[in-house]
Amino acid sequence: MLTNFVRSKSRADYEVTKKKWLKMSIVDLNGPVQAKDGKIITHNEYIDWFIDELMELINDYQYIIEDEKKFKEEIAHFIYTLSDTGNHG
Repeated sequence: MLTNFVRSKSRADYEVTKKKWLKMSIVDLNGPVQAKDGKIITHNEYIDWFIDELMELINDYQYIIEDEKKFKEEIAHFIYTLSDTGNHG
């Protein structure tokens, strides 16, 4: 019998809490990611931008989000869950 070793992470599995992670800068192999003006971009700023872009697409295609707050929270959690939550800063 094959066993499925894939499981979803629990809150205790993350090294960095979501609240702290949102305030942290986005880091790639070259260091902190910066906007064109040189300002370092945080995860929270990126998520806000991403959701704005996504909402624009959703509206352009005339879809309706019934609970926009919940939708935004789920998108933020999805990105957090898939991110490298290591000790970057």
